Amino acid sequence: PVLVAAWGLLKPGGNLQSVGWAAGEAAVFPPNSTFALGAARTLSSFGDVAAPGADLAHLLALVAAGELDVEIGWRGPWEHLEQAREAQLDRTVTGKVVLEVTHRRA
Repeated sequence: PVLVAAWGLLKPGGNLQSVGWAAGEAAVFPPNSTFALGAARTLSSFGDVAAPGADLAHLLALVAAGELDVEIGWRGPWEHLEQAREAQLDRTVTGKVVLEVTHRRA
């Protein structure tokens, strides 16, 4: 799984944020793979779809502090929601999917 591979690439002092569970597979870490010398590495997981406010606030704080790089792999208007959903579920996009919501005046 991607999460285990990403952890293996994480440098000392790095942060790994796991949002959701798209793979649907268990993330099984080899014995002792989460132990390393040097600055602590951090893994945080987020998946509360019922009340995501606190999770989103934490992630935004990391972005604002420059501690989390947000790679955008797909961006488009809200009207293309189905296309965005398909790209995400089909795993044809790397990075975040961003839907742009614009205000239209009557």
